[in-house]
Amino acid sequence: MSRENLELVQAAFDAYSRGDEPALLELVAADVVITQFPEQVDVRDYHGHEGFRQVMTEWIGSWDDWSIEILGARELGDLVLATARQQGRGVASGAPIDAWATFVFTVREGLIARWQMFSSEEQALHAVGLSE
Repeated sequence: MSRENLELVQAAFDAYSRGDEPALLELVAADVVITQFPEQVDVRDYHGHEGFRQVMTEWIGSWDDWSIEILGARELGDLVLATARQQGRGVASGAPIDAWATFVFTVREGLIARWQMFSSEEQALHAVGLSE
């Protein structure tokens, strides 16, 4: 796949940035699986569009002025590895966040079928059995 998977992931982030949930969900498989950062307490998977909404609400709802910016992305077969910077301030604590994240998106039949979150590219590559 030339750049189709990269364009799909970018379109999903663009839809999120516009606040266009219907457009975003059109790019996500109905049976999507979202996996949180492995080091989070009580890490678990979220399933389907409802799970997608829930993980977004739980994560973003814990921050004031939260934003995310994709800094780079590359295709690795049917996977897209995307590096992002997220910023915000904790709702309860007021503590700032300015952190890098690496996401691995699995694309199936032109839709995002899996979204995995990692704290580093090295951690992401290791988790999906790839090396640099």
